[in-house]
Amino acid sequence: MGLPSSKLATLLLRGLSLAFLALSLTLLFIDKKKLKRGHVYNYKDVHSYSYMVGTIGIGIAYTIMQTIAFVVLRIITDNDIWVLVDFYGDKVISYLLATGAAAGLGATSDLDNIASPDSGLGGFFGMGYASATILFLAFVCTAILSIMSSFALPKAV
Repeated sequence: MGLPSSKLATLLLRGLSLAFLALSLTLLFIDKKKLKRGHVYNYKDVHSYSYMVGTIGIGIAYTIMQTIAFVVLRIITDNDIWVLVDFYGDKVISYLLATGAAAGLGATSDLDNIASPDSGLGGFFGMGYASATILFLAFVCTAILSIMSSFALPKAV
């Protein structure tokens, strides 16, 4: 006997979200560009990218905690409070991830437009676009989870 389809979908979406978050974070960490003056340009030089790193870190911590700790606590306590934790937690995290993706996409677009073509930062901003887009995909997964968790509310309240 397998998992019910809603539980399987939830597990799949949490796994996808975690994979997207890890990939987005990896892209930000490996995105470096050495300028002619010797300075190595990385995510710390763009405040929006630093914000993305923070939102991704919180998203990863929440997803791991949600997948492992909350499920175990729900089984042990058999309490409906965890349905509310799922619902509100997914809402908050999805909004946080959305703001991280929006900050990254907006800053990358603006900075890419004002950077001179000979600055050599095109590849740097390309990775920024990729990371922000993947973060947006993690937001979509978490937003779907938020909608799915709302279906359990009438039973719990």
